[in-house]
Amino acid sequence: AASLESLTMRCAEANEFFMLCRCSSTNAIIGYVCSTLTARETLDHDSMTTHDASGSTLCVHSVVVAPSWRSRGVGKALLGRYCDEWIFGDARLRQRVRVMRLLCKDNLIAFYQTYGGFTLDGESSVVHGAETWFDMHRR
Repeated sequence: AASLESLTMRCAEANEFFMLCRCSSTNAIIGYVCSTLTARETLDHDSMTTHDASGSTLCVHSVVVAPSWRSRGVGKALLGRYCDEWIFGDARLRQRVRVMRLLCKDNLIAFYQTYGGFTLDGESSVVHGAETWFDMHRR
């Protein structure tokens, strides 16, 4: 999970790539997607911890849904809207973002393929904890 410091940086420096999902009746935040830009073609530790506003690769860091809202389709809808409408559906952002990239664990590959349109590239060289991570992209 991202630290408060990381989320604060992403929100402050890359706020146009930070999308909130709110409950329609209470306006409470029930999920979010956050990303940053990098000039690098592949994801590594540096590209995942900084924001380079001149970059054209969008690093998707988090797709998060509040525990009480999970298993209701919120994550599917959130990811789909973020990719299809927010990033690639916005002409201004589409000019800036050439490719979206993310790292995920094996159990989430099908989720990102099905609901975000991502393609699996293979095992990532990034090491974070004991589990294997996988690189995915969407153009």
